[in-house]
Amino acid sequence: MSSEKIIFKNKKGIELEAEICNPADQITHAYALFSHCFSGMDDTSVIDSIKRGLNQKGISVVTFDFTGISHQNEYHADHEDILALTDYMGEHLRSPQILIGHSFAGAACIVAANRVASIEAVVTISAVIKSSHIKKLCTPDKENTALYNVTLGDNHFKMTSSFFNEITHQNIKEIIHKIRIPLLIFHSPQDEIVDITNAEKIYSNAFHPKSFISLDYANHFLSNPQNGYYVGNNIATWSERYVQMEPEDPLVTQHQTAVRIGTTKYVTEVKAGIHHQIADEPIEDGGKDLGPNPYQFLLAGLGACTAMTLRMYADHKKLPLEEVTVHLNHEKEYLKDAEDTNKRTAKLDKLYRNIQIKGDLTEAQIKRLMEIADKCPVHRTLENNPIIITNLLEE
Repeated sequence: MSSEKIIFKNKKGIELEAEICNPADQITHAYALFSHCFSGMDDTSVIDSIKRGLNQKGISVVTFDFTGISHQNEYHADHEDILALTDYMGEHLRSPQILIGHSFAGAACIVAANRVASIEAVVTISAVIKSSHIKKLCTPDKENTALYNVTLGDNHFKMTSSFFNEITHQNIKEIIHKIRIPLLIFHSPQDEIVDITNAEKIYSNAFHPKSFISLDYANHFLSNPQNGYYVGNNIATWSERYVQMEPEDPLVTQHQTAVRIGTTKYVTEVKAGIHHQIADEPIEDGGKDLGPNPYQFLLAGLGACTAMTLRMYADHKKLPLEEVTVHLNHEKEYLKDAEDTNKRTAKLDKLYRNIQIKGDLTEAQIKRLMEIADKCPVHRTLENNPIIITNLLEE
């Protein structure tokens, strides 16, 4: 997954940094602004996981570190900076339709929601909104009365007193109440930093349509990347109901499939037509096991083509074929007559295909179906030793 940096100025004229990550095929159906408090973690792959889940539904994601930990200049958390970023997006990209906020950024998104006309949906993740919880995590800065010190787990950053006052104000219930757009709330019952009663407060004071998804067994920072991918997928699926998804500058291409990998090994995005998949390696091989490995995709292609071919043949011949199940394995075996078994060329790739056929069929019909299996297009392609032509594409 690759991201591009965005430099924008807040209302004080300070340059801040955000990142944008587009879908693999570069076709954007909607824009989301994702402000988070994950940057103080040693492993921030949860951010990539959330972005990837959204990218797979055609949603471009602009991410912003609300803590300022990743910013190179002195930064103080303030909801006004989220508004400044929405202005930048409206001028240079497209105004965001989805506002996503984690932890204190979740509270900031609630405050900002009614001030951005383009917003069609708001999502909070482990948001802190109750004054009692906020005051436990924030203390006045002794050197600067315009700031508060924030302790969020092992992470420390500063926020402006104006933002602190905004989210601890007695009218915060009214602010939530005024959000008349779809709202999705994520929170973990096991969150030890921000209690789940914060989510209850948001939900009870918001109008419908509103939804709550429990992040069972997750911590405040969703440190398991699979939690992030779960959140991203659910946001994307939920958004399809409420957000106007329109492609911007559709990509014209002759390519049938696009595959992309970034710095998160070995999670790889696969885009085939309108369909998205994730490829990965198992944990024992250094991956995160978020999807099939490349050989499993190869086997799946052969198995799917085999099953479809048998279905087509049976339908054409009006055979009482009820079900086909194809079990496949890939193995590398040494050639029996190879003198040097340490050489790569001494190994032979073997694909084992075991077919189960159900239906009131005669032995002759079953035998014919097994012969037809060898005629499936993918089988023939693999047996024909296809030539792979590789070209370098300019960016």
